[in-house]
Amino acid sequence: MIFKNYVILIIILLLILPYKIMANEIYLPSAGFDCSDDKYKFEFLFDRSKDMDNPKVYRRVKGKFINIGNLIAEKQGAYVIWEDKDFFKTTDFAWTFDKVTSKLSSIVLSVGLGIENLDKIPKPMTCMQKIFYY
Repeated sequence: MIFKNYVILIIILLLILPYKIMANEIYLPSAGFDCSDDKYKFEFLFDRSKDMDNPKVYRRVKGKFINIGNLIAEKQGAYVIWEDKDFFKTTDFAWTFDKVTSKLSSIVLSVGLGIENLDKIPKPMTCMQKIFYY
């Protein structure tokens, strides 16, 4: 009887574990920024756990955090710059966050095909540091 219960428990664990291993999303609370103005609201978080030399950046899109790129540059206590490969599809676009003033600004690195409307680039906005639980 006890052996049968252990076998059932092991089978259930073997069925559940692969789904957790294959998960491609972040599930732990993470630090990031919540930035907004009258027109836009952005939520960014940074995952340094897997690769300290190449941190991943995530942005909340339609309720889920998606990987938008990598951290490009950072100076402790001054600024952070990261790419956003989701905001535009053919234009190389990046965000810069001034740690002193808590202002988020945008940078167009290259125009690419020139088919996208650059008027949708937001004006500089104020941000707050935030811990995301989801």
